[in-house]
Amino acid sequence: MKALVTGANKGIGFEIARSLGKRGYDILVGARDEARGRAAVEKLVAEDLQAAFIKIDLNDLDSLREAAKRVDSLDILVNNAGIPDSAKPGRAPLDIAKPTMDYTTEDLRTTMETNFLGTHELIKNLLPSLTDSAKIVNITVPISPTDFWHPLAYITSKAALNVMTLTFAYEFEKMGSHRQIFGIMPGAVATDLNGMEAGGHGGFVKSPEAAGELSTDIIVSGKNQNGQIIQYDGKIVTDYEIQLRG
Repeated sequence: MKALVTGANKGIGFEIARSLGKRGYDILVGARDEARGRAAVEKLVAEDLQAAFIKIDLNDLDSLREAAKRVDSLDILVNNAGIPDSAKPGRAPLDIAKPTMDYTTEDLRTTMETNFLGTHELIKNLLPSLTDSAKIVNITVPISPTDFWHPLAYITSKAALNVMTLTFAYEFEKMGSHRQIFGIMPGAVATDLNGMEAGGHGGFVKSPEAAGELSTDIIVSGKNQNGQIIQYDGKIVTDYEIQLRG
């Protein structure tokens, strides 16, 4: 069994890769930075897990097509890689306090091209390599704006990703395919993107390790989860279209 996890050189992606590896999967560590990707592979191999590096740069569509040619068979694709905003010197990658009016068209374009268009291109090119019962997992977030959570570029790109999840799932079902595509919301997780600490906000913020285990439990579930958006606690989001309307 083989799984490809994008953005697997650190954070949630690395922990999902590790957890899948412990459950018997050969892991393809997808990362844009080759040095960091190979370092992640070394960590997994040191734990007696089967892992190899594959360069995945969501901003380079040609590289995604070339990467797909090197994958002959795949049981699980976890689309974890992404960016929260276009990079700004002196600002955190995910600036939760950034006012909506401060987002530029370039912020939106850069984030959408990476998180949505890049992921779409990777999925399309890997379809021929997916086994008959393969699972495509899109790591996503809530899209409803709240006082605490309304990073425009990030949630807009994830809303598009969620719609893609639903439409691919519809096509799989219509074709009578056993393949599944679904989204997982890992919740608040301490990563270098947000600067939060595990256990923060009254224990609301999870560690990457905990998020990886919870996400993997959902991924390897024997349930048919095609077309679902699932929270880290297993709850299925049933009001997604209501969220789109606000």
